[in-house]
Amino acid sequence: MLSDSKILQTLREKEPLGMDALFERYYRPLVVFAESYLHDLQSAEDLVQEQMVKLWSKQTFAGIVPEALGTFLFTVVKNACINWLEKKRLPVKSLDLLHYQIALEEAERLDDSAVELIRGALEKLPDKTRLVVTVVMLQEKMYKEAAEELGVSVNTVKTLLKQGMRELRELLKDKQELIFYFYLLHAECREQNPIYDHL
Repeated sequence: MLSDSKILQTLREKEPLGMDALFERYYRPLVVFAESYLHDLQSAEDLVQEQMVKLWSKQTFAGIVPEALGTFLFTVVKNACINWLEKKRLPVKSLDLLHYQIALEEAERLDDSAVELIRGALEKLPDKTRLVVTVVMLQEKMYKEAAEELGVSVNTVKTLLKQGMRELRELLKDKQELIFYFYLLHAECREQNPIYDHL
């Protein structure tokens, strides 16, 4: 997986590889973030995709330093979520953006107690729900791929994933930032992080 510095370099050079790498690194965490506002997985996915396309088409990455890329993306999505809710006259409720900024900086440094909390919450999910969450969010497989592997429909995968995310938020309601840690773990830190050895 490309570093943020390399991603920005390729984006500035208008190479499609840059957009692919940006999507690979940030799409899932951004969707989880958006879903915490919208409480609708499909709308969250659509919103994040739309924002990424806008950023690409407007070439807005020129003045961004690598250290600020994550915060920039989450701020863009946060504002888009607020606009989406205001248009629908819905209340704005979410986790504080600070949790996500902290998570961006700390995601690769989960201590053993945090890992145990996440593992414990995962183990409390129903079997099928836990499988879907693991396959889609940790193994980073597409919905169709996950559906084929688990022998269910794509709609079932989406439904179980939404349920799983909701249940994890409830199980970790006193440790809400761990939800973001969980989804922010990328392939590049998988070999270094003990959570992947036990899932």
